[in-house]
Amino acid sequence: MKSKNLLSQLTRIEQSLHDFSFDELTSEEALSLQETFNAFKLKLEAKIFDPQGKVGAETFNQEKSTKINADATQLIAQVSHEIRTPLNGIIGFTDLLKEDEAMSKPQIEKVDAIQKASYSLMEIISELLEYSKLSSGIENFENVNFDFRTVIGDVCYLTKTLISEKNIEFNATVHENIPVALKGDPSKLSQVLLNLLGNAVKFVDQGSIHLTIKSKQIDSNKVLLEFDVIDTGIGISKEHIGHIFDSFKQAEFNTFAKYGGTGLGLNIVKQIIEKLGGSIRVTSALGQGSTFNFKIPFEIGNAQVIKNQKINRITKAQLNEVEDLNILVFEDNLLNQKLIDQRLKSWHCNVSITEDANQGLKILQNQKIDLIFMDLKMPNKSGFEVTQMIRNHNDKNIRLIPIIALSADFSKSDKDNCRKHRINDFILKPYRTGDLIDKIIKNKKSFERAQMREALVMNPNEIDKMKNKKIDLIPILDECMGDISILEELIQLFINNAQEFMNLAKDHIKNKNIEQLEFAAHKIKSGLKMMNCDILLTIIQQIQKGCKEEVDMSHLKILYDQFVTEYPSIEFEMAKALNNLKNK
Repeated sequence: MKSKNLLSQLTRIEQSLHDFSFDELTSEEALSLQETFNAFKLKLEAKIFDPQGKVGAETFNQEKSTKINADATQLIAQVSHEIRTPLNGIIGFTDLLKEDEAMSKPQIEKVDAIQKASYSLMEIISELLEYSKLSSGIENFENVNFDFRTVIGDVCYLTKTLISEKNIEFNATVHENIPVALKGDPSKLSQVLLNLLGNAVKFVDQGSIHLTIKSKQIDSNKVLLEFDVIDTGIGISKEHIGHIFDSFKQAEFNTFAKYGGTGLGLNIVKQIIEKLGGSIRVTSALGQGSTFNFKIPFEIGNAQVIKNQKINRITKAQLNEVEDLNILVFEDNLLNQKLIDQRLKSWHCNVSITEDANQGLKILQNQKIDLIFMDLKMPNKSGFEVTQMIRNHNDKNIRLIPIIALSADFSKSDKDNCRKHRINDFILKPYRTGDLIDKIIKNKKSFERAQMREALVMNPNEIDKMKNKKIDLIPILDECMGDISILEELIQLFINNAQEFMNLAKDHIKNKNIEQLEFAAHKIKSGLKMMNCDILLTIIQQIQKGCKEEVDMSHLKILYDQFVTEYPSIEFEMAKALNNLKNK
């Protein structure tokens, strides 16, 4: 009990100490006082929870440190999520503002500044999250077959887009003896290269950047790849090069003021490379540029798996199919975001990208979306969870939108989950351009067919409206010159024709005889028009349309069943109307 009271008082003291430090001390004094208090607190907790010293202070401190790291990682992830959501909104609204033609040049410049600052903050948040995940050991690393040259080609393409406004020469040399197929984590390799090349672009105002890649055979199953990123930028001084890979460190004291950043990028690069079994070093001289050299071992991949992973030639007909499509992409990886954004926009698609489920749902509600790409492994909600939210949406048009899963490793359980969550299709990362456009076209057509099916099936409101419309035989009686017996013969003929249609249509659908089904529908249509049977006439017209468009037998069966369901009430109302005329 005394221990509990003591710890409770300790917590209150810690809070009071925090308030006092904030109000009365300088940052250095506060930090020194906090460190002293923490040391005292750790020793006290060790005495309370381990009075005999069996665990040992070092072990206890390690456990405490592990818990603190886990808590910090969770806090960073939560804060990251909370900040990303409004940031995505700010970026989205600045995009909308830039589309306003009435904006003046100064206004556009201010909006650009807001957007640039928002993207910078987003980059900082992403680096903090990545750093915390790596430091706590919860970062996921994949081991998949990939086309090495495709990955390098994508990295080089993005690097060239970064230097478009600078006078920088960029080239890459990839030695021919590197196997086409490797096995490892292509996204992490891309992340490392883009970070190093991005830094080079940032610190080179004019000059050159060169990427060289060579390999050394380790054994029959492995190769060691050696990468050099060489630039002619500002370089790093001797006194700072020793801590260039430390967290929250930057080469010079004024680097942040001029170039921004968190000082985490190179630490993240080093952690990733070491977790992949590699190593990194840097050589540099102030004012003469830098060379980052790193090595990573890779397994030799299965060439059969990726032998078709060559970029297909895109035809004009394919481009016409996808032009002006509105595509929503759920993706959290910055590299993949940029790649798919560039590719889709080069085909004149309208692209929205987010990693946040709520932001994505807002886009779906406020914009017309034709197709969704869904990354299955996102940090906050998985692709399956986001898909479930879409498939359960109260708007049927949103529920019907085709969803294509994106994944670097598509297992049998992923396939089962896709089927369970009604994901329409999937594509493996890194994907071929030809595969990407083929999937878009295929699912676009499926969506159009689904919309057609929805349009063909009469909704309950339309049915109720037509049911409430009474059968009026007086105009038909007038056509029969007031002769009830002739009217009775016409009604009997109508009944015979309807029953004949139902018998024939059932067999035609069973035998998939579309031509005969369309003929049977055509044959009964004139009788339905004459008898003013709007509900049955509409169904027959939809059956005819379904026979002429791309045929879906299951949907034609639904329409037939609808006709069979509605027919008895029509016959009953017709008999009732006839009796009323007879009794007049």
